[in-house]
Amino acid sequence: MKKALLLSLCLTVRAYSHDHVEVGLSPTDTNRLALDGPSFQLALYVPAGEFFSGYTPSFPGGCFADELTFTTETTALNSAEDSDPEIQLMAVTGPAGGSFSFWDVGSSTATWSRPCGWTQTSTDRPAFPVALGGDGHIHGRAFSVNHPGDYQVTFRAVDRKALFQNSPDLTITFRAQSPPLLSIRLANGQAVISFTSRLNLTYELQVCTQLSSGLWAPALFSSIDGDGNHKEITLPLSHPRAFFRLVEFK
Repeated sequence: MKKALLLSLCLTVRAYSHDHVEVGLSPTDTNRLALDGPSFQLALYVPAGEFFSGYTPSFPGGCFADELTFTTETTALNSAEDSDPEIQLMAVTGPAGGSFSFWDVGSSTATWSRPCGWTQTSTDRPAFPVALGGDGHIHGRAFSVNHPGDYQVTFRAVDRKALFQNSPDLTITFRAQSPPLLSIRLANGQAVISFTSRLNLTYELQVCTQLSSGLWAPALFSSIDGDGNHKEITLPLSHPRAFFRLVEFK
């Protein structure tokens, strides 16, 4: 008896690389802290229960997430010696209904969240230290948003020892980008999977023959570099049941 061929598509995301924001001395005022780092971050969607990063094993997913490390180990700035800086959230703007969250090391729930349209007040100052004692940096922290779109998030460095004045504000745009649409079809007894790649991201196509096993294997020998173009992948079908998923990472 012939078995029915079942094909299905899933999507998951992993984020491997992350950027740093330096906390040091202002180049124009040695009595003031400064922040130096990227003005743009890409927050990829992480499905609930899926792996995000080795630094964040407890991250539950179900949102758009990004790793970004604030550090006193400086190269673009001079070190603010003896300071003990913390990073304060100043303002969040973005899509209606959106919110921005901070996850500390090992957290399985957000440490704090603020909705779009929020600004800091004298009684509401969410913050996190750069590192205990202000020396070095901490891996394993993450930031997330709940809806796709562009979020403008403003930060400020404050010296808890009050040896240095507060830094000028740094606004970073977090772009929450929905996963690419996938399609699948049969052609000449083979599966043809297609999607539109995104520039500077990398993709791995994986296959599973039994979802209850949770075991996924690469369907190709090499990863796919995103260039913004449409991709088509043709695969032979050697099982009566197959599930495919696309892993997107940066």
